[in-house]
Amino acid sequence: MTELRRIHGLYNDTQSATPRIDASTHAFETIEYPHHEIHAGSHYYVQGYLTLADTETYYIKMETTNSTKWTHFIFDIKSTGILTTTLKEDCIGGMTGGTSMPPLNNNRNSANPSTAILTSGVTDCTSSGQLLESDKWGAEGFKENIGGGGSREDEWVLKQNSTYLRMFSSSAADNIVQFKGTWYEHTDKN
Repeated sequence: MTELRRIHGLYNDTQSATPRIDASTHAFETIEYPHHEIHAGSHYYVQGYLTLADTETYYIKMETTNSTKWTHFIFDIKSTGILTTTLKEDCIGGMTGGTSMPPLNNNRNSANPSTAILTSGVTDCTSSGQLLESDKWGAEGFKENIGGGGSREDEWVLKQNSTYLRMFSSSAADNIVQFKGTWYEHTDKN
């Protein structure tokens, strides 16, 4: 059994370090949990950009494995013109072709691979899937980066052993779309 001891009003096991207090402000020095996952080598990302013509549509498929590690996912998207984007869950059929998008580990010293499989440039799914998100932004002639998503409040804990499809549909010529998917993989404690 792990021995517990009381440290500055907090319980801690003997395998962990003592909490630190900033000498100047006496504030506890802590990091957010997703930041901890970066240090642990369990935080990943993919990022890219593309230029879409007016009425052009592009798809990215993400598959989660049937494991106890759950994917805590955020998608940040920006564009220079009118863009509609959706995220569907449990898509089946279709989604052929495309190019593999190998996830990168945010901790460049870690060799831990992601369990997620991403493919860009696939065809649409033939089933309707469960619509999770639907967004549209931009204006005619607008050439600034606009978009949404990206904070932990926008996080999805994705279902294991499921397929997701992110769709980008342009309503502007020469629409530059930037995207970044970030996630950590965590085994639920419950």
